[in-house]
Amino acid sequence: MDLFVSILTLVGVAALIVGLIWLIVNLVRKKPLRVPGIVSAAGALLVIVGSLAITAIEQQQVNATEDTTYSAESSASSESKSSDSKVYGLNEQYKNDMYGLKITQADQNFDDHGMSLVNGDIPTLKVSQQNGIQITVDYENIDSSEGFLPSIWNFKVYDDDGKTGEIINQQEGQDEVSKGHIGTTHFWVNLQKPYADTKYIEIEYGDIQFKINLNH
Repeated sequence: MDLFVSILTLVGVAALIVGLIWLIVNLVRKKPLRVPGIVSAAGALLVIVGSLAITAIEQQQVNATEDTTYSAESSASSESKSSDSKVYGLNEQYKNDMYGLKITQADQNFDDHGMSLVNGDIPTLKVSQQNGIQITVDYENIDSSEGFLPSIWNFKVYDDDGKTGEIINQQEGQDEVSKGHIGTTHFWVNLQKPYADTKYIEIEYGDIQFKINLNH
């Protein structure tokens, strides 16, 4: 189609030039002007039609390029959103350019500090024997010049009914790690129902989501 339009335009230009020369010659020689006038007009018409057709084709190509670019950007955006919305399981690490997080424990295998909270007498710091759970997090400083330590108050924990768990104001392992290093921290949560009746918990850290199936 592009070749045909180009040929049509070239024919129109040639006809216009020939017609104009013929018209000038006939004017000088005082001969009839009808035929060269028709040739010139036909050539001009072909040039106009060809130019319009070329413009339309070029616009279609621009639109096609824009559609392809938009489609690629939409695909990249969708992939990015899909990556951002991924839900991580136990021992699956989330990473960005700055830091990484991995949940390595979510159960009732309490360490010594956890047991002291289970057996403690301070109501606000007491971990429930039935509803309590210990969560362990590995955190990595990937490329931050400042030390990295996730605060327990940046986490939110939900049971399988979507109900918020109560985070106990205790965090074991509060070392900020420098670039290229990994730390481990523990914290405790009282769920809204017994651990034995809970199939899974959801943990959020900002926009990062974990879903941990519980082993009973």
